Amino acid sequence: MKYSNNQEQTPDKTARAEIGRRSLIGGMSALAGAGLAGGALGHSVPAAATHNAPHSTKVQTRFLEFDDPIEEFEAHFRMERDLVENQGAALTWFYWMLYLVPGDRPPIPLLRYEGMEYSYFRKVADHTYRIHAHNVSVPMSLETNEYMESMINPLTKERILTPTSLILNDPGTVHSPKGFRNLTGDGSYAVPYRQFRVENETLKLDSTRSAPPAWPVNHIESSIQHAPYEMFLDKSNTSLPAISTGLYVFPYSKWLEMGDRPGHLLGYWDAHKIPSAQDFPDKFLTKLDNEYPELLEPRWAEFDSPPTFAY
Repeated sequence: MKYSNNQEQTPDKTARAEIGRRSLIGGMSALAGAGLAGGALGHSVPAAATHNAPHSTKVQTRFLEFDDPIEEFEAHFRMERDLVENQGAALTWFYWMLYLVPGDRPPIPLLRYEGMEYSYFRKVADHTYRIHAHNVSVPMSLETNEYMESMINPLTKERILTPTSLILNDPGTVHSPKGFRNLTGDGSYAVPYRQFRVENETLKLDSTRSAPPAWPVNHIESSIQHAPYEMFLDKSNTSLPAISTGLYVFPYSKWLEMGDRPGHLLGYWDAHKIPSAQDFPDKFLTKLDNEYPELLEPRWAEFDSPPTFAY
């Protein structure tokens, strides 16, 4: 991998060892010496010296490019999931905010969800994984921050039920260095946008995915994930402890009872990859354990259905 810079800088020794023979673009500009600060002596610091003085909180940022698509794929899989040899799982806990975007008036904050996504995967060929997942999101009132079962739709002024959101019908994907293939599709590849970058001691991944087949065409998922850069450089860390933020854009849900009103929904999430379901917040874990205990485990039976194409 290699770096491209939008500011002049020098990589640390660990990064230098990691990129090996590959080039690092950019260098270190000379730092001007700083004069004495003012204070009682009344000295002033020249403008040029102040501009170039070392500053401990200055952001160091560089884009990370990969010469090898396999290396880039493995970095992506370590961030989102776990680069296992056979099969594994990745569990994410999150909050996300849901907004009404009517189009003819300002967006309206609607509710908060607390939720989880369980992703489980098997290696089916070299550098190729089949992935399935399920998702549970429990609605919460913005006024009380408690779980809720109904609310007043701020546009229609009607009371509506607010069901728990269950995504149990994701068709699954096959992920490899060539891109994603939806298991119910024709085997063609969808190449996601992704860009790795390093900010100070943090590795970040910007990525965007489009909707699976038969989902609304205006659905999109875009996220920024981050993890400690030092952990990324250690290849023995097959699953990075990623934290992510991101957004969804999707049509009005049926439970909103919006009729033919124009507009769509916007969801914005804040998520943590966690080791196990026992690491969920107690209140959320209790609710899922009481209402959806079967969803606290991977659903390996999803792998029983054959793909529509060869891996």
